Amino acid sequence: MPNRIAAVIAAMSLLSVTVQASSSVSDLKDKQSTIQQEQKDAQEALGGTQAKKSQTEAEMEEADALLTEVSGNLIATIDRLDKTNARLASVEAELAEARQQRQEQYETLKERMRYMYMNGSINYFDVLFEATDFADFVNRVEYINRIVINDKTLVSKLEATEATIAEKTEEVEKQKSNIELLLLEQQRQQTELEAVMAEKQALYDKLDADEKTYQEKLDSLAKAEKEVQDLIIAANAAAEAKRKAAAAAASNSYASLTKNVSPYTGKMLWPVPGRYNISDVYRARRNPVNGKSEFHTGIDIPAPTGTSVVAADAGVVIYSGWKGGYGNTIIIDHGNGITTLYAHNSKLVASIGAIVNKGETVSRAGSTGNSTGPHCHFEVRINGSTTNPKAYLNY
Repeated sequence: MPNRIAAVIAAMSLLSVTVQASSSVSDLKDKQSTIQQEQKDAQEALGGTQAKKSQTEAEMEEADALLTEVSGNLIATIDRLDKTNARLASVEAELAEARQQRQEQYETLKERMRYMYMNGSINYFDVLFEATDFADFVNRVEYINRIVINDKTLVSKLEATEATIAEKTEEVEKQKSNIELLLLEQQRQQTELEAVMAEKQALYDKLDADEKTYQEKLDSLAKAEKEVQDLIIAANAAAEAKRKAAAAAASNSYASLTKNVSPYTGKMLWPVPGRYNISDVYRARRNPVNGKSEFHTGIDIPAPTGTSVVAADAGVVIYSGWKGGYGNTIIIDHGNGITTLYAHNSKLVASIGAIVNKGETVSRAGSTGNSTGPHCHFEVRINGSTTNPKAYLNY
């Protein structure tokens, strides 16, 4: 008995190492999940940043187009203002000249009037009455009329010219005033658009920096995830090696304990308690799934999915996992070369290396692998070769 206890303790010690390895893999997977979530968050942030960057770039192009238009209008307005100023200077010069001419004519009239005043005995009538004959009289009248008409006409023309030029000057000044107002408005628009462009450029630069930061973070996370994945692969390989070592150690320990001793008491326990119907036996048959001829290497016991499947006898679990057409499979080593197999399970309860007692639940019935419905496919093997389970179950 002490030897048996020591063997079991040794096997459990190996299994403890396996559990620790599994825990390490679990931690790595948790870390990997954390990294993947960070990658997802960073990718979403990157996508949002890129979308905002594209939108900002479009807004900058629109603002730049408006700024170009306003700048063009501003240049045209400045040109108009320059031309208007030149025109105003020209009409102001014309006005000054007209006023000068009017003033000169006015001075001429004043001089004539002063001369006539100084020579008061001489007037138009004196000039007329000094005519020598009628023809001379007519000529003198005509002459005087022309002088009077010429004076009046010249003064009228000068006054009209002055009025016209004054009106033109007022109009040009008004145009200049309007252009100056337009220029101020366009300068205001240009200032506002330049401020908008500066703001958009600052935002674009920030988004561009954020994009690079998120991309660098994604690259770093991808590298970290690969490192963790490599660690998981290495840890799984190490855990698998330890599981195999644990299973081999446990199997060898159990086999040494049962050497030259019968592994069962007369017969094995029925693997699906309460479900004693058999849908197929150990025989040659046509496969119900693919229709090919084959030899059915065990018995099929129908049972609802989730029904408990128990160990037919005590032993160590040497396989627990997916096994091709068998689906989820449990294989138990009972010593002396005797093993039992439980296939098509919906769930595996016992793990590889586990030491199980007779009647202990090792799995749940199901329909995984090549199966037409939920059941337990049960086999008995001697040194790896199948044999009719009937001799061991006595059904």
